[in-house]
Amino acid sequence: MNTHQENSVQTPENELKVLIVEDSKIEAKFTANLLKKNGYAVVSERVETAVEMNEALNNRKWDIIISDYQMPDFCGMEALKIFMEREIDIPFILVSGKIGEETAVDLMKMGAHDYIMKGNTARLIPAIKSHLKQAASRRDKKRLENALRESEAQYRGFFENAAIGIFRCTEQGTLTDANLNLAQSMGYEGVQDFIRSAITLVPEIHNPDTREAHTVSIREQAEVKGNFEGIFHRKDGSIMEANINVWALRDESGSISYLEGTIEDITERKQIERKLREMEQLHESIIDLTSNL
Repeated sequence: MNTHQENSVQTPENELKVLIVEDSKIEAKFTANLLKKNGYAVVSERVETAVEMNEALNNRKWDIIISDYQMPDFCGMEALKIFMEREIDIPFILVSGKIGEETAVDLMKMGAHDYIMKGNTARLIPAIKSHLKQAASRRDKKRLENALRESEAQYRGFFENAAIGIFRCTEQGTLTDANLNLAQSMGYEGVQDFIRSAITLVPEIHNPDTREAHTVSIREQAEVKGNFEGIFHRKDGSIMEANINVWALRDESGSISYLEGTIEDITERKQIERKLREMEQLHESIIDLTSNL
């Protein structure tokens, strides 16, 4: 095993850690120098057996593997198998002058990212740059997907465990999601039972002057007020008074993708408020009666 380091410009932008599977020290040196001449600060290590390759993979995180195909005690196919077993998302490029087209295709199907004939330096560097860029894009995509999954999990945890009703619906009011708090407030045991039965959210607004109630469009309320008090009919027909907060989620064109909001059951609070008003009115009436005696 031979370790070769080029430390001319050690910066995160151009440092390249290259594992070279090659029995020839001269060929390995040539590859490292070629990369250096093309702007990379190269950290390279040459291995020529399965044991050495496994050890190198254990000791360092590599950016790319460049492997000869035919060697006395090791071959590119064996190196590729070790690489695939590790499930490393870095480029694996085969370089050889003694390989048939059919074998090259088989190796690509097995997981090699490219095959380049030895001496074809004009293609080697562009291929390395291209595959490094693709690997970086895959890692970025994976990081974004992981971040999105984590964010969705956190949101879902809040959504499902919130001590207030939360819903999502179409702009026509058709329910697409709700949490358990809202389902139970509306008299249902489970969320799916609530969504299947309720189908749409149709709040009513009570007019204290006429003592009448009329249904309102939840989309219009999202556009005009956002926050309002309304009533819903529970599963058993009883009235649930609620504080409703609704907003619109829009796509890039400005069109509504869906409506989302919260529904807080304030029935008990409203009943207490009415009782207090009745008591105040009664108290005032008693004062008026006693003052006239």
